[in-house]
Amino acid sequence: MDTIINQTKALMNEEFIELESDELNASEEAAMTLIVKAITTKTIYLKALQTILSKAWNPSKGMKIQQIHVNMFSISFKHEWDRKRILESRPWSIMGSHLVVRDWPTNLPIEDISFDSSPFWIRIFGLPPNQMTKNNSGKIGSKIGKVLDIDFTTDGKISWNKYLRIQVEINITQPLHSGFHRSKEVNSKSWMRLRLGHVQKGCSFQPLKAQH
Repeated sequence: MDTIINQTKALMNEEFIELESDELNASEEAAMTLIVKAITTKTIYLKALQTILSKAWNPSKGMKIQQIHVNMFSISFKHEWDRKRILESRPWSIMGSHLVVRDWPTNLPIEDISFDSSPFWIRIFGLPPNQMTKNNSGKIGSKIGKVLDIDFTTDGKISWNKYLRIQVEINITQPLHSGFHRSKEVNSKSWMRLRLGHVQKGCSFQPLKAQH
């Protein structure tokens, strides 16, 4: 009997089904869809998520939320602008837990989507004016994660501000950096302090804790 079962499994493993890919319709719907996952050991229920996100995001033409797995949901918008606004306003949190918000690539099953990283805006303190440059922003950001954006709107080449600000895709499964040492003079070093905060206007830029 075991021999027959093994032979049957072998035959099934050798069979392939060639499936069609409707990339046109998938791409159109992907432009209106996001996938989210709450990074928490608590269970986030669909009804609670709908109530909280409807108020926080306030989509102009509504949205539809479907649960996929525990603490994982797909969200479909009726207007592409709402989806774009939500992505650009990351990071988000729900009930005290980090909410990873990302695109759903049309060529990936849900099991292959990684929720190990999320974008954060970072402020870098402790630099003198002659090191407040766009190039240095990129150098520092690359030590933290993948640099997505650099907030450098000054007309000159130097940012005369208290801090530099960059958006970085951070691995949220690892401890977050609190800062770095920078070379100051020979046999001397100085501490660059990092703070994480939201990009939205009016944000108090409170430091965020690592979500593990």
